[in-house]
Amino acid sequence: MSLAVTPRSASGRWSLLFAAITVVATLIAWITLLPMMKYPSYSWVWNSLGQACIGPAAAATALGLVSIIHHKERSVLTWATTLAALAAAVAAGMMMVTAVAEYQ
Repeated sequence: MSLAVTPRSASGRWSLLFAAITVVATLIAWITLLPMMKYPSYSWVWNSLGQACIGPAAAATALGLVSIIHHKERSVLTWATTLAALAAAVAAGMMMVTAVAEYQ
């Protein structure tokens, strides 16, 4: 197996696309929700930010894993994207759980 920089399989390229969508959705949600952080009950803001991030991050993680396991993808970008998307999905899930627990 040779190590490459860019993905060779379609699912590897799709995982890169969903990782980019995760970054864009998180930035848009952060910019939109940042003015609302000054309100006393702002835990719903963190829940909304987590909801904006968790969907595309989970899709990028799943596609990256399919690419790595099924298509034997050995590209640096696919591995890095899969790990970063997994970290983003876990962080978003923890953010949502914490926000809900704080609200109740």
